[in-house]
Amino acid sequence: LRPLQLFLAWNGVLVLVYEGFPDSLAGIKGRLAPRYGRENFGSRWPKTTLAATSDTAPELALPELERLRTLCVAHSAGLPSEPVPVKGVEVVEYKWRSLEAEGAPQRAAIPLPGGGGANGGSSGSSVGEEERERVRSVLSEWDDTAAYLPLANKVGSRISSYRHASPAGATLVTFLATSGGDQWASVLRQLRAFRESVDGAFPGRFAWLAEESLHCTLRALDTPASPDY
Repeated sequence: LRPLQLFLAWNGVLVLVYEGFPDSLAGIKGRLAPRYGRENFGSRWPKTTLAATSDTAPELALPELERLRTLCVAHSAGLPSEPVPVKGVEVVEYKWRSLEAEGAPQRAAIPLPGGGGANGGSSGSSVGEEERERVRSVLSEWDDTAAYLPLANKVGSRISSYRHASPAGATLVTFLATSGGDQWASVLRQLRAFRESVDGAFPGRFAWLAEESLHCTLRALDTPASPDY
């Protein structure tokens, strides 16, 4: 998983977006589709949720969104260029969709042979053009910040929806702290600098997920629809 861009997704959720699912992970997702059906859009483009808007925070004003976009672009420039290896995936049954420890997630690890081909050094690590284009399409939405503002301010994914107000469910993910090794440690250093800048500019607006819970979702493993982000 190659880090690409820090981004404010719909509903005011801060995420780290990757360039696309590598072929090895896209293949897993494809094999699961006949059993689990239509995939939620939020897991069709690879990302790691970093923070959600606090429950009591007011809507963003346009100058605030523009400032936040500037911070995302600036800190994205410092992201390591090396991909983060994916050595395994995990089936997780959860009470909190943040997958933080307080939500008592039940985890079952599934190792991937040779790092699943997602370690940046084997054939399965390549990213197809369809994957890249899907990510580009998502990121392009905030090129026009005025048009994007209502989407950023949509209600539905405030921090409580990731924690105590979250529906229970099951999902297939890779935990970056488990799989990512030194490459993920380098990403984390940049994410911590990003968090410091965001909290300095927007004190109290965002609630950050615990670092050990950070993950990339491949897809939900239950049938009811879940939020996009």
